[in-house]
Amino acid sequence: MVDVASKIQGDYVEEIGWPELVETVAQVRDTLPLDQRAHVGILAANYGEAGAINLFGPKFRLPPVISGVNSFWARGYGDPPPDTLIVLGHSAGFLAENFTSCQVAAHTWNRLGVENEETVYHPDIYVCKGLKKPWREFWNSYRHFG
Repeated sequence: MVDVASKIQGDYVEEIGWPELVETVAQVRDTLPLDQRAHVGILAANYGEAGAINLFGPKFRLPPVISGVNSFWARGYGDPPPDTLIVLGHSAGFLAENFTSCQVAAHTWNRLGVENEETVYHPDIYVCKGLKKPWREFWNSYRHFG
Protein backbone atom coordinates (compact mmCIF):
# COMPACT_ATOMS: atom_id res chain seq x y z
CA MET A 1 0.00 0.00 0.00
CA VAL A 2 2.79 2.44 0.91
CA ASP A 3 4.65 1.60 -2.31
CA VAL A 4 1.55 2.31 -4.40
CA ALA A 5 0.88 5.60 -2.62
CA SER A 6 4.49 6.76 -2.96
CA LYS A 7 4.47 6.02 -6.72
CA ILE A 8 1.32 8.11 -7.16
CA GLN A 9 2.58 10.98 -5.01
CA GLY A 10 5.90 10.83 -3.17
CA ASP A 11 4.76 13.22 -0.45
CA TYR A 12 2.20 10.70 0.87
CA VAL A 13 4.95 8.64 2.49
CA GLU A 14 6.20 11.76 4.22
CA GLU A 15 2.85 12.19 5.99
CA ILE A 16 3.14 8.77 7.62
CA GLY A 17 4.13 9.36 11.22
CA TRP A 18 2.81 12.90 11.60
CA PRO A 19 0.62 12.02 14.59
CA GLU A 20 3.53 10.16 16.23
CA LEU A 21 5.89 13.08 15.56
CA VAL A 22 3.55 15.54 17.24
CA GLU A 23 2.87 13.19 20.15
CA THR A 24 6.63 12.80 20.65
CA VAL A 25 7.19 16.57 20.53
CA ALA A 26 4.47 16.98 23.18
CA GLN A 27 6.18 14.37 25.35
CA VAL A 28 9.49 16.23 24.99
CA ARG A 29 7.76 19.47 25.96
CA ASP A 30 6.22 17.79 28.98
CA THR A 31 9.66 16.73 30.27
CA LEU A 32 10.91 20.32 30.37
CA PRO A 33 10.93 22.26 33.64
CA LEU A 34 7.83 24.43 34.05
CA ASP A 35 9.71 27.70 33.49
CA GLN A 36 11.02 26.41 30.13
CA ARG A 37 7.61 25.07 29.07
CA ALA A 38 6.15 28.55 29.50
CA HIS A 39 8.50 29.97 26.84
CA VAL A 40 9.03 27.00 24.51
CA GLY A 41 8.83 27.13 20.73
CA ILE A 42 8.97 24.44 18.07
CA LEU A 43 11.41 25.07 15.22
CA ALA A 44 10.83 22.89 12.15
CA ALA A 45 13.14 22.70 9.16
CA ASN A 46 10.68 21.50 6.52
CA TYR A 47 7.06 22.04 5.57
CA GLY A 48 6.08 18.46 6.44
CA GLU A 49 7.23 18.82 10.03
CA ALA A 50 5.75 22.31 10.22
CA GLY A 51 2.42 21.16 8.80
CA ALA A 52 2.27 18.20 11.17
CA ILE A 53 2.81 20.42 14.22
CA ASN A 54 0.17 22.93 13.15
CA LEU A 55 -2.34 20.22 12.15
CA PHE A 56 -2.05 17.87 15.13
CA GLY A 57 -0.43 20.17 17.71
CA PRO A 58 -3.58 21.83 19.10
CA LYS A 59 -4.70 18.47 20.50
CA PHE A 60 -1.59 18.56 22.70
CA ARG A 61 -1.72 22.33 23.36
CA LEU A 62 1.50 22.86 21.40
CA PRO A 63 2.36 26.37 20.24
CA PRO A 64 2.19 27.15 16.51
CA VAL A 65 5.31 26.02 14.71
CA ILE A 66 8.20 28.34 13.88
CA SER A 67 9.70 27.61 10.48
CA GLY A 68 11.66 29.45 7.85
CA VAL A 69 10.42 27.27 5.00
CA ASN A 70 8.21 28.69 2.27
CA SER A 71 5.29 30.80 3.55
CA PHE A 72 5.82 29.64 7.15
CA TRP A 73 8.62 32.23 7.32
CA ALA A 74 6.08 35.06 6.95
CA ARG A 75 4.39 33.98 10.20
CA GLY A 76 7.47 34.92 12.21
CA TYR A 77 8.80 33.57 15.46
CA GLY A 78 6.42 35.02 18.03
CA ASP A 79 6.45 37.95 20.39
CA PRO A 80 8.11 37.45 22.73
CA PRO A 81 10.35 34.93 21.00
CA PRO A 82 10.86 31.59 22.76
CA ASP A 83 13.83 30.97 25.06
CA THR A 84 13.82 27.20 24.60
CA LEU A 85 13.21 25.41 21.30
CA ILE A 86 12.24 21.89 20.40
CA VAL A 87 13.98 21.50 17.05
CA LEU A 88 13.00 19.17 14.21
CA GLY A 89 14.82 18.38 10.99
CA HIS A 90 18.05 20.31 11.47
CA SER A 91 21.55 18.88 11.42
CA ALA A 92 23.81 18.87 14.44
CA GLY A 93 26.11 21.23 12.52
CA PHE A 94 23.37 23.80 11.99
CA LEU A 95 22.47 23.62 15.66
CA ALA A 96 26.08 24.00 16.85
CA GLU A 97 26.42 27.03 14.60
CA ASN A 98 23.27 28.71 15.92
CA PHE A 99 22.77 27.62 19.56
CA THR A 100 24.93 27.46 22.67
CA SER A 101 23.26 24.26 23.90
CA CYS A 102 21.38 21.43 22.16
CA GLN A 103 20.62 17.93 23.35
CA VAL A 104 18.88 15.05 21.60
CA ALA A 105 15.61 14.54 23.46
CA ALA A 106 13.82 11.97 21.26
CA HIS A 107 13.69 10.40 17.81
CA THR A 108 11.05 10.37 15.09
CA TRP A 109 9.19 7.14 14.45
CA ASN A 110 5.92 5.84 13.09
CA ARG A 111 3.64 2.97 14.01
CA LEU A 112 4.00 1.38 10.58
CA GLY A 113 7.79 1.34 10.63
CA VAL A 114 7.89 3.15 7.28
CA GLU A 115 11.16 4.78 6.34
CA ASN A 116 10.68 8.35 5.18
CA GLU A 117 12.55 11.65 5.27
CA GLU A 118 12.00 12.15 9.00
CA THR A 119 13.00 8.66 10.13
CA VAL A 120 15.98 8.27 7.77
CA TYR A 121 17.56 11.69 7.20
CA HIS A 122 16.81 13.65 10.37
CA PRO A 123 15.38 11.44 13.07
CA ASP A 124 16.73 13.44 16.03
CA ILE A 125 14.49 15.79 17.98
CA TYR A 126 16.52 18.32 19.97
CA VAL A 127 15.96 20.71 22.82
CA CYS A 128 18.04 23.84 22.20
CA LYS A 129 18.76 27.00 24.17
CA GLY A 130 20.92 30.04 23.74
CA LEU A 131 20.37 31.37 20.24
CA LYS A 132 23.76 32.86 19.34
CA LYS A 133 22.33 35.76 17.30
CA PRO A 134 19.45 38.08 18.11
CA TRP A 135 16.18 36.57 16.85
CA ARG A 136 15.73 39.24 14.18
CA GLU A 137 19.19 38.57 12.72
CA PHE A 138 18.71 34.79 12.84
CA TRP A 139 15.28 35.08 11.24
CA ASN A 140 16.47 37.24 8.37
CA SER A 141 18.99 34.55 7.41
CA TYR A 142 16.72 31.56 8.14
CA ARG A 143 14.31 31.85 5.22
CA HIS A 144 14.50 28.91 2.81
CA PHE A 145 12.39 27.14 0.22
CA GLY A 146 11.64 23.46 -0.06
